[in-house]
Amino acid sequence: MSSPDPLIPLPKSIELLSEYDAVVIRRTWKSAVAYFLLLFSLFWNGFMVVWMGIALSKGEWMMAAFGSIHATVGLALIYYTVALFLNKTDVRIDGYTLSIKHYPVPTFGNKSVPVESIRQVYSTEKITRGKNGTNVTYQIHYLDQDNRQAKLLSGLSQAEQAHFIEAEIEKTLGIKNRPVQGEMRK
Repeated sequence: MSSPDPLIPLPKSIELLSEYDAVVIRRTWKSAVAYFLLLFSLFWNGFMVVWMGIALSKGEWMMAAFGSIHATVGLALIYYTVALFLNKTDVRIDGYTLSIKHYPVPTFGNKSVPVESIRQVYSTEKITRGKNGTNVTYQIHYLDQDNRQAKLLSGLSQAEQAHFIEAEIEKTLGIKNRPVQGEMRK
């Protein structure tokens, strides 16, 4: 006799909601990184305002053109920082569809998958190495009926979040948890 899957505690930044026809797993994006990026983007964009002010007041068009590239990066940084503070991700599972929706700040990654096409759900660890060190994030994938894998969700900051979301999707859809090659250990 096999032992039942262990209960997984509700991780930080995750809510589990029941609607009359669906289960919703809601994750807030706000983390310590958001506060760091807030300070960094204020510094970066403050510097760019001074830079562009000097360039334009002196008629230094090359200096302004060079600064505009950095100003664009600064605006993208502000957009991402606002998304980190405000956004939530809803994983909504009803009798027909599993949908991923990021809101209120528009971002990539919204999708909808028919539940009958989901054969297995699993989590992976993504390690990114750069000159500033190593970054680890977690992703949720699924195997379809033809055994092809597809990504459902990425950018999770904690393994516990990935395990919880995976287990909740499997429980809601009645999928028995089975190991998948490349899956993160539990």
